[in-house]
Amino acid sequence: MSGTDPRFRRVVVPGVRWLRFPRRLEREYRDYHCREAVTAFRVNAFYILLLYVLLITGIYALAPEAVRGRWLGTYIWVGVIVLVAGCMAQLRPLDRWFPVYAGIGSFLAVALSMAIPGFLHGPAETQLAHVSVIYALVIVYAMVGLRFSHAVLACWGGGVLGWGVAEAFGSGIDWQIAHRTYTGISLLGMFLCYTAEVRDRLLFFNQRQLHRQQQRTQALADRLHRLSREDSLTSLANRRFFDEALEREWRRCKREQKPLAVMLVDVDHFKDYNDHYGHLQGDECLQALATELRRYGRRGGDLVARFGGEEFVLLYPGVEEAEAMQLASRLCRAVRMLGMPHKLNPRVGEVTISVGAAVLMPGERNRAEQLLEAADRALYQAKTAGRDTWKLYTPPPPVRLVSDTAKPEE
Repeated sequence: MSGTDPRFRRVVVPGVRWLRFPRRLEREYRDYHCREAVTAFRVNAFYILLLYVLLITGIYALAPEAVRGRWLGTYIWVGVIVLVAGCMAQLRPLDRWFPVYAGIGSFLAVALSMAIPGFLHGPAETQLAHVSVIYALVIVYAMVGLRFSHAVLACWGGGVLGWGVAEAFGSGIDWQIAHRTYTGISLLGMFLCYTAEVRDRLLFFNQRQLHRQQQRTQALADRLHRLSREDSLTSLANRRFFDEALEREWRRCKREQKPLAVMLVDVDHFKDYNDHYGHLQGDECLQALATELRRYGRRGGDLVARFGGEEFVLLYPGVEEAEAMQLASRLCRAVRMLGMPHKLNPRVGEVTISVGAAVLMPGERNRAEQLLEAADRALYQAKTAGRDTWKLYTPPPPVRLVSDTAKPEE
């Protein structure tokens, strides 16, 4: 989707610049962002805790001994908030609630960091207050992974709450902390957070477009693959797929020493049917026959295919001659029971089929093509016998050689 595309300007530009996609796309993005953010936070929580430990160590080293205990006792709650949020992030059933508990934790951490300086005095304590506020704001804007709106709400809302607590119950907040540190870091953090979400939204949209394009390409490839192996009229396997299946099953039956059966099915007097009823009716007839024949290919390895024109072929691995004869007889009877009228069929006045069946044991001296040729000969015999019947291929008896040792008398 190019930048000159109207849909690009309507969907992408507002979604990126104003951080708001159309409703359905925005819902997809929020789900995507939540998954990515909680995955990243599982790792980032460790680094946040590490920075917190360094901050506590600095507070212990720099704070006056008189207020050291009060500082640590108060600021320890920030560590508790980080630890609880990190533990909740490890619980995958709570992933969808990440924006909630991370947002609340960030809000409380910023409020606590802003309120503490209102109860402390002295230059050393003021420097520590600067560091604690910077720590809280940087962590929320850069490492927690909240969306821009949530991060702004947590930082500014928590800052206002902390400032209010310090003014109401403490001695107030130093001007440098309130304006230079808090406001400056907040504005910088907002810019960085906004820029990060813009990049994230562009990445999400591009990945989504790429994924959809891959899906369309895969669907097209699957459709082309299916069309290359499927008859478009009957939805049965086509001749190409049958030839591949025949070779595959021939090798398997040869390896397992099992017989392989093939049945060729021809619709009787189908040319006359097309001439009388029309080609559209002829197509419907073939579709009805395909539906019926499909019922006789339910086992694993069985295959029903359209061989070409009005001919169908059925492949049966592991079927002996007796079972093949039963199947051929059932096929003829099933098509006759459909009762499709065919006035030009001189035999019964309905659509009928002729079936040629052949069964061979794959070996070193025969090939899969011979099985198909045998079924074709049997089909010819069925047509010669009057159609609406079936024949099983029977190999010709071996030629008996007569010895010429005895010469006739002159």
